[in-house]
Amino acid sequence: MNRGLFALREVVKVQRRRYASGQQARPSMEEYGVPTEPWKQVYERNQKKWNLQLAAGIVTFGATMAVFYNSVNFGTTPWHLLKNE
Repeated sequence: MNRGLFALREVVKVQRRRYASGQQARPSMEEYGVPTEPWKQVYERNQKKWNLQLAAGIVTFGATMAVFYNSVNFGTTPWHLLKNE
């Protein structure tokens, strides 16, 4: 029983990733780039893009719901089977 557990342990070993050489230094704040545009300009551009994506999603969802509502029978009253006398 113990042999089987040891063999299974070798198969389930977690992979470890390391640097190729031990000379790698940890990154520091000096390696970051300097901003080239004002943050407000970038923020407004991103908001415009994301709001357009949100609007497209809402329109797509609404169209999907309309098609679903018109194509699925929800078990309404079967007027064609009732007598109209």
